[in-house]
Amino acid sequence: MKQYKVLGVVLIIISGLIYSLERGFSMLSTSMIRAGFFSGGMTGEVPEVEVNTFFSNFYVPLFLIVGLMLVIYGFLKK
Repeated sequence: MKQYKVLGVVLIIISGLIYSLERGFSMLSTSMIRAGFFSGGMTGEVPEVEVNTFFSNFYVPLFLIVGLMLVIYGFLKK
């Protein structure tokens, strides 16, 4: 069934898009804190840049797994 394959690929793409956006914004926001720390001449421990992991957002692995299952089901149903 072509519908299952298309929906599965769309879910996989959405999963990757959400992961990339979340990781990029997370890196940007923590880097801004670190840049402000250095420009202000603060002393003490420098904050670490923390980037979100793959399992930080519930929907990323969920969309990926459901998308893979739909693609596999689409090929097996053929």
